This record gives sequence, C-alpha cells and structure tokens, in this order.
Amino acid sequence: MPTVRAEVVGEGTRELRLDADATYGDLLKALDFSPHEATALVDGAPVPEDRSVDTDRVRVLRLIKGGSDATAVAVRRARPDDHLDVMRIVDGAMLDADASTVRERIDDGTVLVATVADRDDDAVAPVGALVRDGHRVTAVATRRRYRDRGVGTALVSAALDDCGRLVAEFGPDVRPFYESLEFEIETAESGRLRGQLQ
Repeated sequence: MPTVRAEVVGEGTRELRLDADATYGDLLKALDFSPHEATALVDGAPVPEDRSVDTDRVRVLRLIKGGSDATAVAVRRARPDDHLDVMRIVDGAMLDADASTVRERIDDGTVLVATVADRDDDAVAPVGALVRDGHRVTAVATRRRYRDRGVGTALVSAALDDCGRLVAEFGPDVRPFYESLEFEIETAESGRLRGQLQ
C-alpha cells in the first residue's frame, strides 16, 4: 500500500495510503474531491483520472477555486465584452453556434468562460467557453493550446453547479471527454450521442 504526499494548492499537504492499483481518480476521492472540482498534477501537468498512481508526490488543483499554480483555472459568467472571445473559441473548435444566439445567452447569464492565470499575467482573455440553453449544453470548447489542462472540466463543473443537471448531444470523437466527466451516454434518435449528468 503506497503512501502519496498530496499537496492541495492553497490548502496544505496530506499523506494518503492508497491501494497498489489506485488511480488518480481514487486519489481525488480520498481527498473528498470529485473529478469535476479538482485535477491531479504530476510535474506540473494534469494527469487523467483513470491513470494508475505512479509517483509519491502529487499536486492537486481545485479547478473552481483556482490557486497560485500556473495552470489555475477560474470560471466566471461571460460579460457582454466577452462575446468576440467566446465566438472565436467556439468557431476555433468548429462548433455550430449562431453569434446572435450566443449574445442572447450571455445576456441571460448562461454562458461561462474560463481563464487560466499564468504566473506573470493576471489579466488573460478567456481560453474556454460553455454555452447553455437551460439544462442543454449547446457548446463547450477550449483554445487548442489550453486543452488537457482541466479547462473543459472546470466549465462543465461550474455549469452543473448552476443548474443541477446537464444534457449534451455530441459526436463520437468527443465521447471520451464526456465519459471522463461521468455523463451517462446513449445514442440519440439523430444518430449522435446524448449524455446526461446530474
């Protein structure tokens, strides 16, 4: 049974005794975090929750609270002046979103943006966006250079906190993302996949 020293950024360090076949998801659970609210970092880079723990030192970053780490993710409601950034992020991911509808959703308060604060730059433009219509996620995307840093996870987690249940329709190429967030997935009538998270 290995012992792992887990530093929760901004909250202190704990020593955990884990099973020999424990994953990083198990490590997060031992710290009372879900994969929606925290990510494990090894050598400064996020690791998948299904990967076996292969080190004795881990940093854990709470995604919504952020912290002082270079990959700290902060999520907030989009403001009207974020419209262009949101459209660039969504268009860059080749998602179909109408500019006037996105503006309406921003006005409704159902568009979230994520920022990643670099150590030397506190004022950064949004690097991820989630557009929602009620419980339905109509678009979630991250700028290419910020992918695999927990940005999408932080956005989905914040949206779930907002409305308690999320539904999304998507293609098979992004199924691993939705599975990693524990969406229940089935095939929709349209032939695409439909996921639900509560």
